[in-house]
Amino acid sequence: MLELLLRRVGDVPSQALERAKRALKRELDFVNVYIDYKSLEPVLDAYDWERRQYVASKLLRLLGRVGDVITVYLADVDAYEDNLNFVFGLAMPNLGIAGVFLKRLRNEYYGWSPDEERFMQRVEKEVLHEVGHLLGLEHCLNPKCVMSFSNSIYDVDFKEARFCNMCKLKIYHRFSV
Repeated sequence: MLELLLRRVGDVPSQALERAKRALKRELDFVNVYIDYKSLEPVLDAYDWERRQYVASKLLRLLGRVGDVITVYLADVDAYEDNLNFVFGLAMPNLGIAGVFLKRLRNEYYGWSPDEERFMQRVEKEVLHEVGHLLGLEHCLNPKCVMSFSNSIYDVDFKEARFCNMCKLKIYHRFSV
C-alpha cells in the first residue's frame, strides 16, 4: 500500500485535513492516509514580496518530503508559478510532494459571502487532483473529472470530487490494485 501524509501550513482547519483524507480514502482505497495536525509556518524564503504571493515550487521544496511518504501540504497561502498568475495546487511527482494553496479556494477571496461547505468541497477536489498528478495522471478532457484543468474557481466548482472511469483505470492499472 502507498502511504500519504497530509500536513498543514498556516491557519488550515482540521476539518479540511479530515475531509481531504476521507476523499482520498473514498477514491483511492489502496492508499493509507495519515494526518499531521501540527501547523507549520510558511517559509518566507519562498515569498515573492513584489507579487505578494508564494512561489509554489520553492515553498514545496523548502517544506520537503517526510521520509519515504508521499507528502501533501494544505497551505493557507496564495501561490503562483512562472507564467501563471496563480495556482490552486502543484504536484512535484519526482519529489513525491504536492501542495494545495487555499487562499483562492475561499469565497471571501472573491468578495463573496463565506461558504464553508463549498470551501471544503474545493479542498477535496484540489487534493484529489494533485494526488492524481503524483500518481502519474495528466489533465483529463472530461470537464467533470477531478483531473480536468481548473483555470478559475468556476472550473473547480463544476468538476466533481472523483476520478472519471478512465483516470481511475489508469491509476489502478499503474498500481495493479
